[in-house]
Amino acid sequence: MASITKRPGRSKNDPRYDVRYRLADGTQRKQSFRTRKEAERFTANVETDKQRGTLVDPRAGRVTFNAWTDQYLKGAHHKRATTLARDRTVLDTHFRPAFGERSIGTLTPLDVRKAVEAMTARLAPATVRTNYGVLSAVLNAAVDADLIGRSPCRGIKLPAAERRREVRFLTADELDRLAEAMPVEYREVVYLAGVLGLRWSEVAGLRVGRVDLLRRKLEVSETVAEVDGLSMSADVKSPASRRVLDVPAFLADSLAEHLAARRLTGADAEAFVFTAPEGGPLRPGNFRNRVWAPAVQAAGLEGLTFHHLRHSAVGFLIDANAHPAVMQRRIGHGSIRTTLDVYGHVLPSTDQAATQHLQQLFAGRLRHECAMEPGG
Repeated sequence: MASITKRPGRSKNDPRYDVRYRLADGTQRKQSFRTRKEAERFTANVETDKQRGTLVDPRAGRVTFNAWTDQYLKGAHHKRATTLARDRTVLDTHFRPAFGERSIGTLTPLDVRKAVEAMTARLAPATVRTNYGVLSAVLNAAVDADLIGRSPCRGIKLPAAERRREVRFLTADELDRLAEAMPVEYREVVYLAGVLGLRWSEVAGLRVGRVDLLRRKLEVSETVAEVDGLSMSADVKSPASRRVLDVPAFLADSLAEHLAARRLTGADAEAFVFTAPEGGPLRPGNFRNRVWAPAVQAAGLEGLTFHHLRHSAVGFLIDANAHPAVMQRRIGHGSIRTTLDVYGHVLPSTDQAATQHLQQLFAGRLRHECAMEPGG
């Protein structure tokens, strides 16, 4: 139990009160105060923290925010390279300038709130929430490392999430028109995203060995990511993103022609199905500017993004009355809730079909029941 000892200070009328206590590992610590009231308050906090299991060495909290974030990033082996690059950018841009040389033990909820307010004044709510999540993860890790007792990321009011924008779907004719506007070596890209729902990084990372034309199967198991200006192979976004998809016959035939044109066979299993004109993996910026934008304009689909193709793939499944669980698996979402949050609404044509079905199911019933009423 913590104890308080009175001792002389610099003068007879200026005593000091030393609080001695032990950490969980038995290490003894001492903290000095000018008044007994301050010492008693500290002692009470020490005992409370002991009971809660949140008592930490105050010396540990002296590590600076910069030093701790460096250590955190170095040890974040569980994160994908793209996520780690994003975290580093967020910390460098928004939090190192504000907290850099501060000891993490001195950061308070007020400090965090001010940082959030500064971001809110110039960034979209979704961006603010993402950035705050990065800071929260860093400081929660400091708690887990017993550097601080509690994270200052608590009681922070974040900007309300923006209303989800209406999802844009392409029709089959529009998808064909876009494919026709693409350079011939990239036409299958449109269908891989617009029919199978592959993400850009999954298309760019697709290798010949992952395409089984005989069985009409395609395995999504890796991606190509761009980190600090360099392209590199990376794992898929999540375990649910690792999936094997059935490929429609028309797309399997088209992929076979594409591979034959590039003179790729099963022996080239590690080769990318699509490459940049100069060789090597596709780079998102170059593809967007040199290939995508001109094709979108030529097809008369201004404002279309590559991600809209993924939405369209789900739209076709909705039109086919596919079960949400099928959509979730094919699109690679980790939770069916995510699928329903994004695609829970139905296309107008599907809504009309449902209305017609109900009409056919119940047509004449109400009239029949009315006819059975007395005097009817």
